[in-house]
Amino acid sequence: NLETIVKRLKETGATLVFATTTPVPAGELGRKVGDDKIYNDAALAVMKKHKIKVNDLHAVMAGKMNKFGKKPGDVHFTAEGSALLAEAVARGIRKNLPKGEAGK
Repeated sequence: NLETIVKRLKETGATLVFATTTPVPAGELGRKVGDDKIYNDAALAVMKKHKIKVNDLHAVMAGKMNKFGKKPGDVHFTAEGSALLAEAVARGIRKNLPKGEAGK
C-alpha cells in the first residue's frame, strides 16, 4: 500500500517527507516490541527507492518512552512528549520545504 500511496502523492508535485513511527514499548496491547523496526525498515526501503526525505521521529523518542509515554506499555504520549514530537515534525517540514516556502 505504501508504494501505491507514494506514487500517487508524487504525482501531485508536493514535497514529500516521511515520518518514522515511534517506538513500541513492552506491554503495549495489540503491538509487539520490534514492530516499529519492522514497519520503519519496510517504509524506509520505499522512501529510499523514491528519494523521499525522512523525519526520524523514532530516533526522537528512542529511549524516552518511560519519560514521555502516557503510562508503561502505552504508545501514546504525554503533553510534553507530544510537544517534543511536534517540534521535531515542524523542524522536519521547515528543513525540507522548497526554497522560498519556509516563511509562508
